[in-house]
Amino acid sequence: MPYVAARDGRRQRGPQDRAPSVPERLDDLRGHSVGVLELPHHMAAGHKSRRRFDLEDPAQQRLAYQTVLCQAADCCEINDLLHPGVLRRLWRHLHIPDRVRQAWENRYPDLNAPAPPSETKIPAADLIAPRTDDGFRRAGRRPTASVPADRLTASQMIAARTASSR
Repeated sequence: MPYVAARDGRRQRGPQDRAPSVPERLDDLRGHSVGVLELPHHMAAGHKSRRRFDLEDPAQQRLAYQTVLCQAADCCEINDLLHPGVLRRLWRHLHIPDRVRQAWENRYPDLNAPAPPSETKIPAADLIAPRTDDGFRRAGRRPTASVPADRLTASQMIAARTASSR
């Protein structure tokens, strides 16, 4: 069913049938990058709590941007809800339909550009540095035997575990 008839006889297209809304310029986007974003009812139906997204939580931020890009009825909604810097940062991580992604990347080819290299480089020696700690032993745990922890036998370790769990 590609079209839904309105009460006044107009035929409206659902989000899956209409062309994706893409604004003229990314600089026109004026949404917030922090705080709580509440989507209009037609984008996310249900209780108000299902339409509110905490933009400081990366998972909720990504879900909110995916929903707006796929469900927005026109460019005005996109301009009001999305922030250009956040959109650029999230673009590669958004799970959106191919037709939406293609429409946006055709208008803004720089969205698909590879991420810039990070400015802080970690020396290779730090990546393979030897361990100096006691391995995976929890802080505050001491071996129960008078022998150092690296010289305990298997039966002593089992006895120490069962004694500490009681």
